[in-house]
Amino acid sequence: MSMAQHISGKTAALASLRQRIRQLERLGGARPEAVSPALKLLEPLDSLWPEGGLPLGCLHEARSDDSPAGAAALTAFAAAIGGRLGMVLWCARRGDVHGARIYAPGLARVGLMPARLLAVTASSDAALLGVMEEGLRHSLLACVVGEVDKLDLTASRRLHLAAEKSGVTALVLRTSSRRAETEPIAAAGRWRITPFPSAHHAIAEAGAPRWSLELLQSRNGATGAWIVEAPDAQGHLRLSSALDHGLAAAPAASGQWPEQHRAAG
Repeated sequence: MSMAQHISGKTAALASLRQRIRQLERLGGARPEAVSPALKLLEPLDSLWPEGGLPLGCLHEARSDDSPAGAAALTAFAAAIGGRLGMVLWCARRGDVHGARIYAPGLARVGLMPARLLAVTASSDAALLGVMEEGLRHSLLACVVGEVDKLDLTASRRLHLAAEKSGVTALVLRTSSRRAETEPIAAAGRWRITPFPSAHHAIAEAGAPRWSLELLQSRNGATGAWIVEAPDAQGHLRLSSALDHGLAAAPAASGQWPEQHRAAG
């Protein structure tokens, strides 16, 4: 792609975003609800943060593997958080298979209603990051989600600073790669969401979907891992009932679950 094509694609995406935001500003009921500096997710997870919950107005990175189940879990995680905050700008690569993640009925099942969703596509990661940064400057939005392959320290700092200035939360979604796991970025939290076997049920297909939710890094040094059930229609997570009695949380430092965790379900 030439420089002229890149600039043209970025300009078009930004123009589309600004036009849609102006349209929303004329709709009084479209503004996001007021939120606190933190979002309650799970009691054992919330206690790890000084804010008493997931810090808002900053950048978080979440990743999974590139399987369909991994992509679905990653999308549901972001949709559940964004849907509880207010208006969400979702940025995807144009023509990228991951853009198919934006399926409104599916997002609604985990708490992100279509009326609170703006979707923008960009022709490259650089253009997409520019759209995210622009979106983070608009307090009309509550959350900006971006499906990004490449994110370096400089780009992540720009997103993080824009989020801190406006109070809008940024979520970067990435499929796992060796580079993504080791490269430094500026983020309040780095997460890994992995599909986990469903809980036992009389009907095998009816077991509740579950994930391994891992906080790999955080700005205060806390880490942890939990087996959780996928979000409900209000976007709330809960610890899996099949792993009660102290088995639902474990350190994530080794990246491996104890045998009883991996065998459950």
